Amino acid sequence: MNQTMKCPNPKCGKENTSTRYFCKECGALLNRSAFPEAGLYEDAELKVMRIIENLKLTPHSKVLWDDTVDLYTKKVEKYRAIMNLPEMKSDGDVGEKMTDFLELCTKPEFQIAFVGTIKTGKSTLINALLGHNYASMAVTPETAALTKFRSNPRDYVRVTFYSSSEWKELWASRTSGADAFMNEYNELNADAVKDKWVGHEAIYKEIANNEIKNELAKWSSSKHAEHYFVKEIEVGISSLPEDFPKQVVFVDTPGLSDPVAYRSEITKQYIRKANAVFVCVDAQKVQKEEIETISSVFSFSSHNKNKVYIIATHWDKLNNPEGDWIDQKEWLKKRLTGKGFFDNDEMAEKNIMHSAAYIYNLCRDYDDINGQEKTTLMQFALGMGMDIDKLKSFIPDMQEKTNIKSILRVVTTELARNYKVLLCQDIERKYLDIMHILKRIAQEEQEDISGIIEVTSADIEKMKAKIEEQKKNYEEIKNCKEQLEKILKTVEAKTKERLDEILSILKTSSESKKQK
Repeated sequence: MNQTMKCPNPKCGKENTSTRYFCKECGALLNRSAFPEAGLYEDAELKVMRIIENLKLTPHSKVLWDDTVDLYTKKVEKYRAIMNLPEMKSDGDVGEKMTDFLELCTKPEFQIAFVGTIKTGKSTLINALLGHNYASMAVTPETAALTKFRSNPRDYVRVTFYSSSEWKELWASRTSGADAFMNEYNELNADAVKDKWVGHEAIYKEIANNEIKNELAKWSSSKHAEHYFVKEIEVGISSLPEDFPKQVVFVDTPGLSDPVAYRSEITKQYIRKANAVFVCVDAQKVQKEEIETISSVFSFSSHNKNKVYIIATHWDKLNNPEGDWIDQKEWLKKRLTGKGFFDNDEMAEKNIMHSAAYIYNLCRDYDDINGQEKTTLMQFALGMGMDIDKLKSFIPDMQEKTNIKSILRVVTTELARNYKVLLCQDIERKYLDIMHILKRIAQEEQEDISGIIEVTSADIEKMKAKIEEQKKNYEEIKNCKEQLEKILKTVEAKTKERLDEILSILKTSSESKKQK
């Protein structure tokens, strides 16, 4: 049985098997006694060994769906292996960007995020687009956990839970406005089941399509104590059209103004990663708070402005929906065009839309709705000048006025149908962003990186000579002027066998040191 060794890096502390030389989490040297001449990682052969081990941490899995993405993946994997070296001073969030990039390439999903402040009708809109009321539309806020919906041959619900460390961070992030959160938490006596669910393994359950709503409510509804400890829910739906790509995912996010900052931060992260964002704002109160929400979304999606859609929900609640919306849309277009928002009037005109999702859903389910719901439809019909005695015959007209079909056309024809092209564009943009950061870091760290390049790119025989030369005078390595791109061209040509051979040479060299 392999023993474990704790990483000496105080910021890490990860447990590693005793057979490793370097920490699989941060790359720190685990056993200095095995390398008494290491001298704070300044020995070049140790750097090469760490690069090799870092490469082994994330073995490349071929991305079959696009050769270009496959090439990008290989490059970024190798760059990340270098950047994981502890002496590399990676600036900003380049490591996180690399991780997100590789996750996107190896698991290509086109994510459409639905965001907004609490109770702006995100879940109701998603239900309208999915064709069934899966997500809760209760009058109290329901979406505390991030919920994904995707097409799948079999219906299922998969629930993942917060780890102990995540829960501690979430609990500490409660804001001064979290009184209602705490009151509800205490009323449900959620603390009594906390230990059961925090750190619980994921639950996967295949169910019938008509059971999804109740199963989802169990894990997301504010009436169930379990929902506090749920990190993410994924729902597979068999009832979507057969040609709807399973790679296109609807993401119902926690509110941006959630009194628990940790949950709001999850939403912000998804906005940054999303391939398209639908921002839901209440048409009745498009004021300062809603404009601030829209502004924050644009700041997170600065490279994807054309894929930000503003949906004015509850359009039917306006005093004069059709007339008022004309004025309101013009006002929104003026506020949301220019620096930090849509680039031009044409983009704003196309991407600002209204919706009345609840009315659409009532029309869709007309034969099954109750008396109060029919009264709601009658009131809407009266406002539209329709004959309520012929209510059912006006169902198609009412559905058309809700504008859901227009939004659905955007989803299906502009996004879902072209998701591969759009995804490749996003991947290329993210890749170029990473390359820009790395080139800047390469210039700042030129001397150190040049030493790595020189050692890694040498032939096997030259490597042997170079190691001996470096033992005599390591300063020569620091004088190398080659750029980071050189390592890409050479490392890509090397095979796993060659890397193993290099590692074997280095181990032999290290053992000879110990014998001396």
